[in-house]
Amino acid sequence: MIAIVRGKIFTSAPGMVAVDTGAGIILQLVVPVSAYPQLRENQDVILHTILKIKDEDVVLYGFPQSREKALFEKLISVSGIGPKIAMSCISAMAADEWIAAIAGADVAGISSIPGIGKKSAQRLILELTGKLEFQNEIPDANAQLRSDLISGLANLGYPLKGARETVNRILKENPPTAGFEELFKIIMKKMKS
Repeated sequence: MIAIVRGKIFTSAPGMVAVDTGAGIILQLVVPVSAYPQLRENQDVILHTILKIKDEDVVLYGFPQSREKALFEKLISVSGIGPKIAMSCISAMAADEWIAAIAGADVAGISSIPGIGKKSAQRLILELTGKLEFQNEIPDANAQLRSDLISGLANLGYPLKGARETVNRILKENPPTAGFEELFKIIMKKMKS
């Protein structure tokens, strides 16, 4: 098993990186599309990995954070969720957002991810409730608030990607002491303008 790959990024593209390990080997890894902005060529990198072998295909999945790797393992343990859909899930929502979505039984938010229908979202919620606890990393103090705001917008029918971008921008512009209601009003004004 390959637990971690450390080296310099040789090439990168959305969803894929090649890492020069410095030992004369360049490994190609499938990574979350959301990680692309932080994975640039010639950059030193440490990726937490999972090696999957199916039939004759050998695929190495890499994650910048250990909690993404843990989330990936939890997702693929659910019946009907393969590595491709699990990677799409991680690209669509951060680990903290997943924790809040599962805890809040956010079927609409989860089913808005490509490849996940309403029944798959319900199965994910049923099988992962109480199982998404990640150690070894300090959680973002605003993670629950961010997740609640994104979930609120998704429940109103706003696209997940646009909701996430708007919420992140508002949280940067406003003090973290502002409560959910105040921030949600600000976000709704931004979304309407």
